[in-house]
Amino acid sequence: ITGVAKTTDLTDEELAAMSDSIKALSTEIPATTEEIAAVTEAAGQLGIQKDALLDFTEIMTMLGTATNMTADEAATSLARFANITGMATDNYGRLGSVIVDLGNNFATTESEIVAMGTRLASAGKLAGLTEIMALAAAMSSVGIEAEAGGTAMTQTLNAIEKAVAKGGDDLAEFARIAGMSSEEFSSAWKNDAMSALTSFIGGLGKLDEQGESTVLVLEDLGLTGIRQSNMLKALGLAADQMTGAVNTANTAWQQNTALTNEANKRYATAQSRLTMMQNAYNNLKVAIGDAYTP
Repeated sequence: ITGVAKTTDLTDEELAAMSDSIKALSTEIPATTEEIAAVTEAAGQLGIQKDALLDFTEIMTMLGTATNMTADEAATSLARFANITGMATDNYGRLGSVIVDLGNNFATTESEIVAMGTRLASAGKLAGLTEIMALAAAMSSVGIEAEAGGTAMTQTLNAIEKAVAKGGDDLAEFARIAGMSSEEFSSAWKNDAMSALTSFIGGLGKLDEQGESTVLVLEDLGLTGIRQSNMLKALGLAADQMTGAVNTANTAWQQNTALTNEANKRYATAQSRLTMMQNAYNNLKVAIGDAYTP
């Protein structure tokens, strides 16, 4: 708890209450008090407000138990994602459910989704995308890596944003590929950027069937980078992944149950129950020690 005191502005009374809460949490989640306190300490470093510390800690510890991320990795990545996108602190549980559900239903892992989503956060926020993690899942599920994909998609989003702002031939070409008029595409981009992006990428996937060269079309639009071209062609051939990811993410956000359900499955194992029993025994030893101090 000393680490928590270093990174937060909790009073002595609040620290004592936090210590009790962490001990109690260790009997409900198969993580030691030291592991849980380390997440709370990290939360303080990341600027999580003290009234949200315990909820944030519980959610990140659940993610560490239910996914292939550690609790510390989840805390750092999701706090940064929230800071970039301006997500409210009471939505961390919903975001966790989205990540878990996407990881369960697509050929990717939770850590890959979060790594890609964090790289897409800034450009996605500026473009008005609300389903950033869904886009991250679709991209990582077709083998696109976070570093290359993040840069390539950022360039693509910027190019579309520029075309919509300036109008003219580039906007007309983006709209044609998406199966819309320039006015329709511009309106879609401003009101539901993800649907406009999905339509554009879906249109790219059909160009070869229609006798057009995807490579030449991308060159005409100035989307000539190797990473960018490869990413768009891969997504174009699996455009249904984007639609499916968006639907999955929206449902998971609304229901807000996927993380809890996944974690409960882990907590029900014999190993988890033994860990929680050991934690309870350690809490008893601490209580006895406290009673005899000094």
